[in-house]
Amino acid sequence: MESRDTEAMLDHVRNICLALPEAVEHIDGFGHKTFKINGKSFVISGESEKGFSLSFKSDRETQELLLQKEKYFKTPYIGRHGWVSIQDPDREDWMN
Repeated sequence: MESRDTEAMLDHVRNICLALPEAVEHIDGFGHKTFKINGKSFVISGESEKGFSLSFKSDRETQELLLQKEKYFKTPYIGRHGWVSIQDPDREDWMN
């Protein structure tokens, strides 16, 4: 994904997340843009050699449903807590 595409995606995610009451954006110790409410993360975005990724907290039922879809995967290290990720998402991947 091009950097411009990444910025556009991040801006869209930022607009959604920061529209929630008490939501704040924070850059964590790994350089990930993290969105929190009352100190608890609910969306994390980042870039690596694999591209842009978007991770979000979900309940177990939603996690299981999403993991049945091809592009979603359990977030490394925190997936056991309901986190789901998508690598290089297209808008259609996570808006539907």
